[in-house]
Amino acid sequence: MMKKFNRNPIKVKKLYFKNKKKIISIAAKIFFNKYKIDSIIQILPSDFKLIKKMRIFTHFNIQDTVHKSGKKYLLIKIHKRGSFDGKIYKQAILENNNFILAKCTFSKNNIKYSDLNKQVFKYSLSNIKSSKDLKKAIKRRYKKSLIHLSNKEKLSLGIAITKLKIIKIFKLGLLKNKMIN
Repeated sequence: MMKKFNRNPIKVKKLYFKNKKKIISIAAKIFFNKYKIDSIIQILPSDFKLIKKMRIFTHFNIQDTVHKSGKKYLLIKIHKRGSFDGKIYKQAILENNNFILAKCTFSKNNIKYSDLNKQVFKYSLSNIKSSKDLKKAIKRRYKKSLIHLSNKEKLSLGIAITKLKIIKIFKLGLLKNKMIN
C-alpha cells in the first residue's frame, strides 16, 4: 500500500448545493448543527438510487475514512463531482433533495483488497458484491476526484469500510432560505 494520501486537502467550511437553477453555499457548521449530524457522505447519483432501498449500507472509500461509530451522517447525492489534481481542490456541488440520514455502526481504515471477505459485501450496493466489483467502483468514483493518480495507484491505496444504519430518508430538499449565505 502507498503512504497515507490526503484526498481532502482542506477543511470544508462551506457546502455547495444546486437549488433550482442556482448554486448556493451554506456554512458547513450551521448545516451540521441544524440537522444534528457529524458530517456528510457524498454519493454519486448512480449509487445513491441503490441506497434508497436499503436499511443497512456498507460504504467503501479509498484508503481511509473519517467516519466514526456512533456518529450520524447525511448521505447526499452529488450533482457535479469535485476534483483534486494534487494541487487544486474543487468541492462537489450537491443536490438539494433526497437526503438519507444514517448512523455509523462500524468503520475501519487501510484494508487491502485481498483481506476482504464475502461477509463485508453483504450490505454493499447491489453492483458491489466482490473485490473485483469494488475495484471497478473505486476507479469509477475517483476517476475525476483523483485525476492525478493512475488506476493502479488508486487501487494500491487500499480501502476503508463504513457500515451505516439508515435512519430516515428525506424526499424533499432540506435547505431553507435562512441558511443560505
